[in-house]
Amino acid sequence: MLQTFYQNTRWFLILFFLLMIAGSLFLIISRRGELVLLINAFSNSVLDRFFLRITDLGLGGFVAICGGVLVLFNYRWSLLVLVSLGWVGIFTNTLKRLLFTGKTRPLHYFYYDDFPRFIHDAPLIYYHSFPSGHSMTIFAFCSMLAYLLGGKIAAVLLFVLAVLVQISRIYLLQHFEEDVLAGAFLGVTSTFITVMLLDGKFRLHQRAPFQKGILNLTPGFRK
Repeated sequence: MLQTFYQNTRWFLILFFLLMIAGSLFLIISRRGELVLLINAFSNSVLDRFFLRITDLGLGGFVAICGGVLVLFNYRWSLLVLVSLGWVGIFTNTLKRLLFTGKTRPLHYFYYDDFPRFIHDAPLIYYHSFPSGHSMTIFAFCSMLAYLLGGKIAAVLLFVLAVLVQISRIYLLQHFEEDVLAGAFLGVTSTFITVMLLDGKFRLHQRAPFQKGILNLTPGFRK
């Protein structure tokens, strides 16, 4: 199963590990919140609208709806997505609500005057910063889709989408860089746990016969 998981997600995982390495190095050499202020300095009204919309892709409710819709095409895929989302819920509630309840968000850590530009449309949330639930959810969803679809193009596009949601959490002053980095790690971990527990036994990644014609358009998908 490990070999299958790597074969189907290798392009996503390569980009993911590069992100983790670069992000970890940045955390080592920078002060807490430095990336928040740096990104905020480039904010403007156009980017506000873009990130306010794209950040919703990291909502658990949105991914749950996507998982529900997938049942119309392949109940196996739907099950994998929803189980992975279940692990995200476990990680989120355990870490944010029990272990790291005192972790403050940028809006509490900084003074309002510290921001080069204040984003008035962003939600005013001050606690439960670590880890980022949106980042966890979108990385779980996108890494699972990368596994199910296979192929370099799908993996790269899904990774870019996940990173955009990740950036949106910093841009909207909701999380620090360590929050979104940990969220990405736990999201991919949720996919890995789900695949190891379910897919090897039930072969849930396999396509239904009517899907073959459509999904053959995705290069690299395992026959």
